[in-house]
Amino acid sequence: MKLVRRLSLTMLLMATAAHVQADAAGSGCPKDQVEEHVRQQLAVYGPLSIEHEYFAFIYVHDGVLGSAVTRSRKCARVEKCLVDNRHALASMPRSARVLGEWHTHPHKGSRSLSVHDVRGAHANRHLGCYFAFYSTPSGEIYAWNAREVSVPVAMASRARVGNYNDERRSVVLGTMTAMAVARR
Repeated sequence: MKLVRRLSLTMLLMATAAHVQADAAGSGCPKDQVEEHVRQQLAVYGPLSIEHEYFAFIYVHDGVLGSAVTRSRKCARVEKCLVDNRHALASMPRSARVLGEWHTHPHKGSRSLSVHDVRGAHANRHLGCYFAFYSTPSGEIYAWNAREVSVPVAMASRARVGNYNDERRSVVLGTMTAMAVARR
């Protein structure tokens, strides 16, 4: 009897895990589009993060992805550099659907997620599609699992999405190429 109960519980957990993974990658969660949007946003705000952190909620409104962005005060002490995300929330359209968040770390800041970063994203894990991203001082862009509650586990769940310096170079090269073609 115990074996049957254990097998049933195992099957239930496996089905639940598969369902959660399907939801995260399902048609209702535009992961690829969100990642592209984040790379574009961080190509703009990452270089501006000299002495500030930028934070944004990623949302979709009328079929268009957007970011509601806010900025911290000047980060006198990197470990105390916090962003009040209520300003970002207040600037979103009322009927928008939140899909995630991104934030930058100052250029002299940490390469690691902070406990505030992890807890903040974790608080929104109940949303159907919630993607969490951040950029390091060197421009590396990472996604991490917002369902994680501890910094070490969240750091272990990271996946590289790009580098905002590469994104900026790509935009500049594309603009220069377009200008050269237009001159012909």
